[in-house]
Amino acid sequence: MSRCHRLSSRLSGRINLLNQRVVGVLMAVLLLDVWIAVLDRYLLHWQISWVEELARYIMIWAILLAVPCCTAGREHIGLSTVVQHLPAPLQRGLRILVDLLSLLFFGYLAFSGTELVIKGLQQVSTVFGLPMAYPYGAIPVAFGLAALQSLLALLRDCGTDALEPAADSQKALQLQ
Repeated sequence: MSRCHRLSSRLSGRINLLNQRVVGVLMAVLLLDVWIAVLDRYLLHWQISWVEELARYIMIWAILLAVPCCTAGREHIGLSTVVQHLPAPLQRGLRILVDLLSLLFFGYLAFSGTELVIKGLQQVSTVFGLPMAYPYGAIPVAFGLAALQSLLALLRDCGTDALEPAADSQKALQLQ
C-alpha cells in the first residue's frame, strides 16, 4: 500500500467521521425542533413562529452534508451496481473515471453555489431576518467536501491494486 493511498484513506476517514457527527447533531436538533413544533401546535399553543423555518434550514444543511458521507464510501447504488458487473480489469478504470467525473461535478456545484451565497447576502429570511447566505452556504460547503472526498477516493484508487470496490471503500473509511 503506497504512502499516498494511506494518507488519502486516513484523511478521508477523519473528514467523514467529523462530517457524520455534524450530520448526527443536526438531525438531533431537527428532531428536537420538530417535537417543539408538534407540542406547540397541539398542546402548548404558544404560537412559536421560528420552528418551521429553523427546521427547513437544518434539514437543508443535514441532507446536503450527507452527500460527502456517501461520496467517501462510494455509496451511490446505481454506479456501484454497474461497476460490480464489469470484468475485474475494467472495474478499477471505471472507478477512476467516476471519481474524476464526480470531482468535476461536485467542484462545479461548489463553485456555482458560492454565487448563490453572494446573492443570498442581499436576501433575508422571513422569520429570523437572517441573510439567506447562511442556508445557501450549505451548497458550496457540502459539494466542496464531496469534491474533496472524490479527490481522496481517486487518490486511493491510484495508490492501490485492490479491485473490490466495497472492500476498498470500507478499508478507506476506517481510521488507522
